[in-house]
Amino acid sequence: MKDMKKQPFWQYKQISEELIQQIESGEFAIKSKLPSEKELCNQYDVSRITVRKALAELEEKGYITRRQGQGSFVKKRDAYADSEVSFIDNNSEDLRRLGHSVYIELHEFSILADGEEPNIRKLMKAKNSDYLYRINQVYISDRKPIIQRETFIIFEDFPMITSAELENAEIIPLLTRKFILNPNLLHHEIDTEVESIPPRLHGIPSAAPRESYVKAITTYENEDNRITYMSTAISPASSHVFFVRHKEEHTMTEPHILLTRIDNRLVHGQVGVTWTKTLGANLILVANDEVATDDLQQKLMKSTADSSGAQIRFFSLQKTINVIQKAADRQKIFIVVKTPEDALTLIDGGVPIKELNVGNMHFAPGKEEITKKVYVDQNDKNTLTEIVQKGVNVYIQDVPGDHKTKINF
Repeated sequence: MKDMKKQPFWQYKQISEELIQQIESGEFAIKSKLPSEKELCNQYDVSRITVRKALAELEEKGYITRRQGQGSFVKKRDAYADSEVSFIDNNSEDLRRLGHSVYIELHEFSILADGEEPNIRKLMKAKNSDYLYRINQVYISDRKPIIQRETFIIFEDFPMITSAELENAEIIPLLTRKFILNPNLLHHEIDTEVESIPPRLHGIPSAAPRESYVKAITTYENEDNRITYMSTAISPASSHVFFVRHKEEHTMTEPHILLTRIDNRLVHGQVGVTWTKTLGANLILVANDEVATDDLQQKLMKSTADSSGAQIRFFSLQKTINVIQKAADRQKIFIVVKTPEDALTLIDGGVPIKELNVGNMHFAPGKEEITKKVYVDQNDKNTLTEIVQKGVNVYIQDVPGDHKTKINF
């Protein structure tokens, strides 16, 4: 048994990972019951809170279902990786679907410290003291090397990855299983005019002529808007491996936006706790150009959001427009903006806002009182009226349960 007390921060992670290994190995079969919370507390010598957090993570990842008064039961997981991971991050699956044999060789698995890879750290906004995984893989298809992938991952965000897990394995599907990474928030860039392979990426043939390689760069940002995963894959252009697209990727589902609120204070007690819990939201999306680059404001708002149990993201208006359609089905989104103009910008950009709650609009010279919390000028009136004319349900309401006042200027 592992000594959990030596690393209290990782306790629930270690427990959940050990249970996942037991489930995936078949030790706990589908429909079988896991040990009770009390039994797990005794087994791992931890508190019930820690056990519950581990079980909650297993439930979120789709490994178990929890029945009140009965316990936790292993369930058959959905094909999450196959349906949501991009073709760029799951090349081996695409190649196999086309009838090719594929094996992924692990050429390097190391953990870097003391400022190693300074250029990579700068791109990822990582400190010299941060630990980084460096992973090098070569994809062998039909006995020939076809893709070289080099990946850097922040250890703090994705702890306890082992080299054994990466033998003949894709990285992103692994991270979606272990850490609930949302593959729809991955950002991809493809460069089709690569003249040569960098010396460090030496796993694929170098006999091809100049300008015949394709490079795909994938990044993932955490809730603090820091890049925690960065992968560069290079392949001969003739292979077309980065242009094989899954059928499912042509189907776009509408994001689950529960409500959009105008609030000059953005996230505070009413928003971060009262509204979030009433709505049942699990993601607060703050769409504001200023806050998207202000670490201090983000930290203050995050501490408020944490008390509700919801995740929080800080995006500029344009980034919100760009990524909202990539939201996962399980995300129940509460969007918060600062002004009517910001709400209109999102709507005009294609964000499917159906309901707009006007919460706090502070007094300023030239503004008239509509309610005790909402003051508007003529520009605000014009903007809100335009939003109403676009078919959005717009109303004033301070807290859930208050009377809704329709916008009618």
